[in-house]
Amino acid sequence: MKRFPALPLLLCLALTISACGGRAPKALPMATSFPYPEPPAMVTDATQRAEYAVVRWWNKYFEAPQRYSAEMTEQAFVNYVTLLPMVSLSVMERAQDTLLTQAERSESSRDTSARVLERILSLEEKYLYDVNSPYRNEEFYLPVMRHMLAWPDIKDDIRIRTEREYPLFSLNRLGTVAADFTYTLRNGRTGTLHGIQAERILMFFSNPGCHNCKEIIDALSSSMAVQAQLQDGSLKVLNVYPDEDLSEWFAYMSHYPKEWINAFDADCVIRGDSIYLLRAIPSLYLLDSEKRVICKDAPLEEILRRLEEV
Repeated sequence: MKRFPALPLLLCLALTISACGGRAPKALPMATSFPYPEPPAMVTDATQRAEYAVVRWWNKYFEAPQRYSAEMTEQAFVNYVTLLPMVSLSVMERAQDTLLTQAERSESSRDTSARVLERILSLEEKYLYDVNSPYRNEEFYLPVMRHMLAWPDIKDDIRIRTEREYPLFSLNRLGTVAADFTYTLRNGRTGTLHGIQAERILMFFSNPGCHNCKEIIDALSSSMAVQAQLQDGSLKVLNVYPDEDLSEWFAYMSHYPKEWINAFDADCVIRGDSIYLLRAIPSLYLLDSEKRVICKDAPLEEILRRLEEV
């Protein structure tokens, strides 16, 4: 399975941002805890508290980022990322833009020994971009790519790579209608994604013999919530093989649940037309009844959580 190479985030190689001249700042004592923002007591709604926190998460940190160890910063970033799914996309973008702008300003206006921008961007890639991350989210990573494209001193090779990947990351964004395509069943009959009628559609791009795919099959098959929704028809699982060699797919058919729609992409439009970005297999999408994207290339844990909340 082809994967796009990870964007290099050692900005000392990609950007030429230098500190302002002058006397080096006086060393400050290392912090013993991260300065998390505390929402006002009057704000009791969980979503509103998350919205208040994420846009202010890094304010006190950037007053003296050199006081915080790499380990403390990483834990704070993980905690920050876990809040992003709780807020609207507009608030998420505001929070990400605020973080990246603060990191850029910190890098250009103070002692660069803390390498703040490099550190933040490395965390963005590790947790939101890497296909093996349980927090990966292309939607949340798009603001990072926009900032990279806006930096005037970014190296040409990094700009070219980001310009190539940005429109691909923008395919089938959260809240938009997923791209339609025709699938083919084992018996040769065809159907379309948009022709499937259900309250929820779980789209599963898989390969036969893929270990991670088998884990997903087993997890979905053992989930009481998933099985209940399959039985009452509120959920349909569209399991799509996106590659050309069908011999292994036919041989593997007994491993797929019979109640699923098990199909392949006979015209190879998913790969050839780049209507879906499949950075790695397996890949899971959850759609609503109007085929709007609820979850995009999401980890299994998020898919199960969403389905169990129904």
